[in-house]
Amino acid sequence: MRSIILTLALGALCSSVEAQSDEARSAFLAGKKALEQNDASKAVALFEKAIALEPRSSEYHDWLGRAYGTQAENASVLKQPFLAKKTRSAWEKAIALDPDNITAREDIIQYYLLAPGFLGGSKDKAKQQAVEVKRRNPYRGALVAGQVCAAVKDHGCAESELKWVINTYPDSSLGYTSLSAYYASEKQFDRAFAVIDARLKARPTDPVALYSLGRTVSISAQNLERGDEALSAYIAAPPENGPSVANAHYRLGLIAEKRGDKDFARREYRAALQINPHYKEAKKALAALGG
Repeated sequence: MRSIILTLALGALCSSVEAQSDEARSAFLAGKKALEQNDASKAVALFEKAIALEPRSSEYHDWLGRAYGTQAENASVLKQPFLAKKTRSAWEKAIALDPDNITAREDIIQYYLLAPGFLGGSKDKAKQQAVEVKRRNPYRGALVAGQVCAAVKDHGCAESELKWVINTYPDSSLGYTSLSAYYASEKQFDRAFAVIDARLKARPTDPVALYSLGRTVSISAQNLERGDEALSAYIAAPPENGPSVANAHYRLGLIAEKRGDKDFARREYRAALQINPHYKEAKKALAALGG
């Protein structure tokens, strides 16, 4: 009898744990959806609920950090430091719970590169994290190391890391698009176009490469017609994990402005804002054209 009671009790406990885990996962997935819909406050509440039910989930803490970060971007100047610290703390917790959570390390690297020192920003910490990512995943580590090198103006290092990705993983578009974006940031537009054209020669329909081409056009004001075609193709068939379609509409608006078509530019900025109402750059660009 005693063993039967114990078995029943253990069964009930397991069922309770499973139900709690299911509830946590449901809250987490709902939080991701809220964040995709630009409702950061709702996302924070849902991620916090998921963590309360499953406090040792590194993934949940990582996404909570993203939600806090989104809140910080749209908060008042007074609230931003408070939210920034919560963002960093969530990512630090995610890494502490799972040192192999590369996504959390990539997220905190961006924080270290962008945040001021009094909020914990640190180029040295970004470098240290890049080393850890590279030790666990050479491909992703080289990509993030390229970003860190670019941020600290170590141009030789940035080129070397990103060219290594292209040579070692030629089937991946990210090496090409990252190197092209780096050259564009340095206003080396001929090199930027050459890199992305090499990718498109091998993979003419690569959507991420097409977006990268359009982005480069929107920055350089060169090859405007090609930029229109590339971004329109991207919008027609966006990949699941590529840049937001809102970004593509915004870039089309920039290109339209560069060729003097303000009406088309307004339409594209509005299209971007329909997808992402919190898109600051699109709001600013539309306001500059008179709304």
